[in-house]
Amino acid sequence: MTTLRVLLVDMRSQCFCRLAQALEAADFDVVGVVDRANELRDRVGVSVPDAVIVDTEMLGRDTFELLVRLGKPYATPVIVFTDTMEADVPLDAARMGITAYAVETLASTALRSLVEVAIAHFRSTTLLRNELIKARRSLESRRRIDRAKCRLMERYGIGEKPAYQRLRKLAMDRRMNLDELAREILSTGSND
Repeated sequence: MTTLRVLLVDMRSQCFCRLAQALEAADFDVVGVVDRANELRDRVGVSVPDAVIVDTEMLGRDTFELLVRLGKPYATPVIVFTDTMEADVPLDAARMGITAYAVETLASTALRSLVEVAIAHFRSTTLLRNELIKARRSLESRRRIDRAKCRLMERYGIGEKPAYQRLRKLAMDRRMNLDELAREILSTGSND
């Protein structure tokens, strides 16, 4: 079983290490404990945890927004444990990128499975998001190439296949990929 590294944000006024002890009992490596949200960004950058786990009585708006911003530059799943359940908070948390939101701390075995599933879900979602970005870029490139091809068809009065062949030859002659050539043709109006 792989030891997962977690950074704990314990914002409770009472016993500081309640969740830290449960995490260690579940074979997590607690790489640090932060008691103020404003210390979080620096600690994540230094400790590079597999997940950030927040233990709080109530998730305040400022902390909530900081956690959401944290996930973007560091690509770190954020899991929140809280004592209270406000009506729309779990849905808002999910929409804003919080990986898991649970009321009350769990037994160590349940805690381990929750954190592992949250990390796996985060990684899967990140992979899908990256694939979507790649697919969108590819589609944009394909559309640019089609527009450049249409421009050549209009300019030279040729069909689609000869226009595409001409694009490919121009790209090879200039040692450019098709998208770069299409950008040039569309931006400058140059056709050859």
